[in-house]
Amino acid sequence: MKKRLLLIALLCGLIFTTCALLKNAVKKPELRLKSVEFTSIDFTGLTLLNKVEVKNNFFIDVPLPKIDWDLFVIGNPFVKGNIESKGSLKSQRSTEVQFPVSFKYVDLFKAITALNNENAKYKIKMTAYIPIPELGALSWPFEHEGKIPLMRVPNITVAAAPKVSITYGTGRIPVPTGGKVEFALNVKNNSNVAVTLNDLSCVLKIGNTSLPRGGVVGKPRINAGATERIPFSFSLSTADIANVGLTVLTGSNFSYNLSGNYKFGIPEFPLLNEVGNSFTLQ
Repeated sequence: MKKRLLLIALLCGLIFTTCALLKNAVKKPELRLKSVEFTSIDFTGLTLLNKVEVKNNFFIDVPLPKIDWDLFVIGNPFVKGNIESKGSLKSQRSTEVQFPVSFKYVDLFKAITALNNENAKYKIKMTAYIPIPELGALSWPFEHEGKIPLMRVPNITVAAAPKVSITYGTGRIPVPTGGKVEFALNVKNNSNVAVTLNDLSCVLKIGNTSLPRGGVVGKPRINAGATERIPFSFSLSTADIANVGLTVLTGSNFSYNLSGNYKFGIPEFPLLNEVGNSFTLQ
C-alpha cells in the first residue's frame, strides 16, 4: 500500500514538473503597441487610431485579443471602453488589431474644464488579454501619451480696404483697358498647433459682378495664435469695368462682398486630413 502511494506521488510530481517545463518552454504570443496616431479631424472633433500587433508563436490558433482602454486628458479620466475582436489568429502568424477612439470637442471641454491650448495632453492606457489553454488568461499592458490638436475656426478679417487701379489706352481719348483690385486678408490661427494655409479661394462681388480668385502662393505657415497677412489681387477686364461702373471703382469707397473657402494642413500631425471651412466678409 505504501509503495502504491509512493508511486502515485511520484507520478503526480512528474506530471506537475512536466507541465511546468512545458509552460516555460512554450513561447508565448508577442504583442506590441505599433502606433497611436490622430487620423481624422475637423473643427468639431477628432479620431485617435490605435494599432496593436499580435504574433502567435503557438502551433495552434488563438483568439484575437480583447483590449480594455482608458483615455486620460491632463491626468483626468475622460472616456473608456473595450474591444472584443471576433475570430482567431492562425498559428505562427501575425496580425494587426486596430481600434479608433473618436470624440467631440464640446464633450471634451465639458468633461475637462481645465483644458486649454497650452496643457492639451492625453494618455491612453490599454490592456490586451488572450486566453491560452494551460496558461490561463495572459495580459499585456500598454500606454502612450501625446498632444491633442485643438482645432478652432480661424478669424479672417480684411487687413486693408480694397485698392483699385485702372489702366488706360494710349489714344487721344483715354479709354479703360483693364485694371485690378488689390487688398489683403488677416488670417488668425486660433488652434493650439501650427497650420499651413494650403488653399484660400475667394470671390469678390461688387454690385452684380463677381471676380473669382483662387489659391495662395507657397502655403504660408501660421503658428498657433499667430496672424498671417495674405495679399490678394483681382483682375478687371473692360467688361468688368463697364458692368461695375468706372465712377464706382474710382470712388473713395464702394460696397463689396467677399466669400470663399480655406483649407489648413497640420504639419505636426502629417496623417491628418486637411481642415477647412467657408467664410463671408462684407
